[in-house]
This record gives sequence, structure tokens and C-alpha cells, in this order.
Amino acid sequence: MSINPRNETEEDIQLIKEYTLLPILLDMLARDIDELKVNQDRIIYNHVIFYLQEVESSIYPELQTIKNKMREKNIKILHTDMNSLGVDVEYKVRGYIHHFKMLRSLVKAELMSTLLNLRRRLK
Repeated sequence: MSINPRNETEEDIQLIKEYTLLPILLDMLARDIDELKVNQDRIIYNHVIFYLQEVESSIYPELQTIKNKMREKNIKILHTDMNSLGVDVEYKVRGYIHHFKMLRSLVKAELMSTLLNLRRRLK
């Protein structure tokens, strides 16, 4: 059974989705860490900052793994656009261009799910 090069597989779509969402999550974590550092004199804030930095550092190896898998499968992200409605991604799979859209509410739900999965792996 061979894969039609015009069609992306579920695994391809999952890689693209993760590759799109993880940088958004990194931006959100950086923003939240900066906001919490204002109250750094409180012990609980230091604990939360430490935890968020742990999560942040665990994302980079995962992002590199995804990049390597995308390279092996000949998948390239051509353009990502974040707007008030959500995220639009244009990508190429084995030479064919496709589009991927996620509404803002879905992005938020996916980010929460990703964050929970990362938390489970850190335990």
C-alpha cells in the first residue's frame, strides 16, 4: 500500500499542527514568566516560574524532533498567519501545497491539551 503524494496523512497533519502550536505555547510561556517575575519576591511565584521554565525547556527538544520528522517526510511550512480568528498555515507535503486553519478557540483547547501532556511527561 503506497501513499498518494497529493494527500497528507493523519501523521503529517499532526506534525504540522504540533509544529504550529509549540512556538505559540513558547511565546505564551515567555510572556507569563515575564509577568510573574514582577512578583518575584514571593515564594509561590518563584515556584511557578521554575515550573514554567521547566516546561519551556522541555518544548525545544520536542520541536527539534518534529522538525526532523518533517524533513524526513518532505514537509515544509511555507507561511503561518496568526490573526484574531485563529491560525492559518500554508504548507507543502511531498511537493503539493495545502492549507490548514484552526479557529482561536481550537488553538486554545489544543494548547491546553499540549500543556497537560507536557506536564505529565515532566512528573
